[in-house]
Order: sequence, then C-alpha cells, then structure tokens
Amino acid sequence: MSTIKAGDSIARKDEAYNYLKNAILTYQFAPDEAISEMAISKELKISRTPVREAMRELEIEGLIISYPSRGTFVASLTPYDVEEIYELRCLLELWALKHSLQRITEEELNEVENMFQKAAENSDWAGLHEADRKLHGLIVEKSGSKRLITFVNTLNSQIERVRRVSAKEQGRNLRSYEEHMQIISSIRQQDLKKCESILEEHLHSVANSAIEVVRTGIC
Repeated sequence: MSTIKAGDSIARKDEAYNYLKNAILTYQFAPDEAISEMAISKELKISRTPVREAMRELEIEGLIISYPSRGTFVASLTPYDVEEIYELRCLLELWALKHSLQRITEEELNEVENMFQKAAENSDWAGLHEADRKLHGLIVEKSGSKRLITFVNTLNSQIERVRRVSAKEQGRNLRSYEEHMQIISSIRQQDLKKCESILEEHLHSVANSAIEVVRTGIC
C-alpha cells in the first residue's frame, strides 16, 4: 500500500512539474508573473504538496524564483544572464567533447544527421530544434559524466525559453544547420581541435542571437 501511495505522490508531483514547466517555456506564464501554489493546485485538482515540490525543482533549475513574504514568480532573463549561461555551457560542452568524441558511433551520427537534413528540406524549424537538442545531448551524454549532464540540463532549462523564440528566425536556423553539419563532419573525422573550434564558434553565435532576443524584452 505504501508503495502505491509513494508512486501516486511522485506522479502528482511530476504532473505539476510538467504543467508548470511547459506553461513557463511557452509563455503561458510570463516572466515576472506570480505563480500561486493554491491556484495551480485547484487547476490540476491535486493537493498543494506535490505542487510545492514541483516548484522547488523548478526553482533549482532557475525557472522560478521565490521571495520570502512576497511569493513565487517566473524568473526573467537579462542579457548578462544569457551571456553567463552560454559561457558556462560552452566550457562544459567543450570538456564533454574531449571525452565523447571517440564514443559517438557512426550510427548515432547518421541518425542525427538525417534528422537535420529532413528538417531542413521541409523547412521544419521545430524539427531542427529537436535535431539540435539531439546532437548537443549526444556530445554531453557520451562524456559519461553524470554531474556534467545534470549541470548542462539545468543550464538548458533556463535558456529553453530563449531558444524557442529565436528558433522562429529563419536566417539563424539556416546558419545553425550549416554549423551543425560541420560539427558532425569533424566528429566523423575524429578531429578534436577542428571540432572544438566549430563548436565554440557555434555556441558563441547562438549566444549572440539569444542575447538579442532577450534585449527585445520578450524573455
């Protein structure tokens, strides 16, 4: 009986977490908007405890922020925040690349390359976004470092709102496609220095685009 109750509790917390995270990433909850634990509880028809637990996780990820006696709000991002996040992401991914380069298989590269090509041919910007996540996730996951994966996932959660907005920019998407093709090619060649250079240049380019998105006041 206790196992079922524990499982139900986790499921309700996950439901609240997924609901809140999706609402934040899709701007149903705007930056700096207050989030009511009680309102979410009523909306999802669950108790406040799993909502509170979900909000704690989202605060750790940097998506929401709580102030004593003021309440909980959707976190906003400044250009400085975005610059710092991408600098950290670049450092972590370059470290991951050194450890994952020889572990990424041809089959995995073929799969992600096909994702990029299919999405580009169909002007499927959402598909390009997914292929982007797949390739960068592959570099990080193949590093074999659980701590690194956790750190990068936390950073990615914070910038996902920016990426969704910037993904609508066709010019940036086309450049991103070309950059990713170069990254895949250099991984195939097992050319670490070349791959590091292309990856770093790509992440700096993405960072600059993201900073411009934030400067518009959208995020």
